Amino acid sequence: MPNRTEICAVVKSYVEHLGNHDVDELVALFADAAVQHEPLGVATYRGRDEIRAFDEKNAKVPFTVSRHSPILVSGRYAAMQLRVQREGMPDFLASDLFEFDDDGKIVSLSVVLDPEAQV
Repeated sequence: MPNRTEICAVVKSYVEHLGNHDVDELVALFADAAVQHEPLGVATYRGRDEIRAFDEKNAKVPFTVSRHSPILVSGRYAAMQLRVQREGMPDFLASDLFEFDDDGKIVSLSVVLDPEAQV
């Protein structure tokens, strides 16, 4: 199981690659059979191919992200809040919950988006 330092490094890379719209590097952080719920309760993407398709579509939307909270780690789980900035709308928060496998790859990502949770 990855340690706290390793998990935090992956989460920081996730934020960087998401903000840079670097789909290849972003998808490389996920395990082959990973699941991404984004937004949680609305859409689920299974496996790297579906996650890649979602990220490619998402990369066409002009937005930036930055970490809004510390990275919280408990065992193989991590959570944090992102500040999302998109032209034409107020900045808002998203909460991300990650689960990692023994190799330090993301096996599950649940994203709670709330454009009304303005910063």
